[in-house]
Amino acid sequence: MILTICLNPTFQNTMLFDSFSEGAVNRCTQHYLDASGKGMNTARIANQLGKEAILLSHLGGPRKDEMLALCAKDRVKVLHTDSHSPIRTCTTIISNGVCTELVQNPEAVSEGCEEGIRLLFSEALPKSEAIIICGTRAPGYSKNLYADFVREAKKMGKFVLLDIKGEDLLSCLPYSPDVIKPNFSEFVETFFGERVPEQGEDKNLVARVQGKMESLHHEFGCMSVISRGKHDLLIFDKRAQTIKIEQAEVVNTIGCGDTLNASLTIALLEGHSLQQSAKIATNHATMQAKTIHPGSFV
Repeated sequence: MILTICLNPTFQNTMLFDSFSEGAVNRCTQHYLDASGKGMNTARIANQLGKEAILLSHLGGPRKDEMLALCAKDRVKVLHTDSHSPIRTCTTIISNGVCTELVQNPEAVSEGCEEGIRLLFSEALPKSEAIIICGTRAPGYSKNLYADFVREAKKMGKFVLLDIKGEDLLSCLPYSPDVIKPNFSEFVETFFGERVPEQGEDKNLVARVQGKMESLHHEFGCMSVISRGKHDLLIFDKRAQTIKIEQAEVVNTIGCGDTLNASLTIALLEGHSLQQSAKIATNHATMQAKTIHPGSFV
């Protein structure tokens, strides 16, 4: 079983328009509502790939039962504690082949929510063969929460993949996660303090990133997988490599990184090399980008 952890659950509205104009009334031609957030997307993809995955998160507010119903529809089991805070809603606008994401910031969880999350994690960990921690924490959690999870998981010999950034990622590295998987802009901001586009093309900056991936491998023993949108995937395990990305007609890119999380973890658990696993995962991410729903092959 894979345990996915995301402390920022989301309702995802996906709205399709023939055309879209700022400052005008725009009527969508199709719309969809999905349970989402990086952890939910990752768990859904893992289940669709035939690997049992459970989501650990908080839920709260008047739409909690609606979220659980959407998760059940997608056959994803959710371990949750009540945050006493509403679940945020994010919206994807798709028009003329372009995806625009409107992101609502989450509200703080209630006092005592973290205690419940820690208890659920400790109960689920022994039954899990892999842990995937993804996304930012909602306000109200302690800054050492993810590091504590990684320490506990590695002490029990579990596989750990991290799709996080900033101080959360830096605090986890001393406990030697197996794989870190921020995107290019997140990696550069975390380790160099610079802001750059996700689809990094600057050759000098790419070389700096690959150098840092190597130093992280030597210092902490972790493999690195750095996504750059439509550009080659950067990976490091003993040496730097790139993985070609299929250039396909994209419908919805929301959840592609989460698909990478799930597929990469499953392939590595099955004994594939990082290079083989990355090729499998990028193919799955391309498949997902051709569908309308976030983090789904259907």
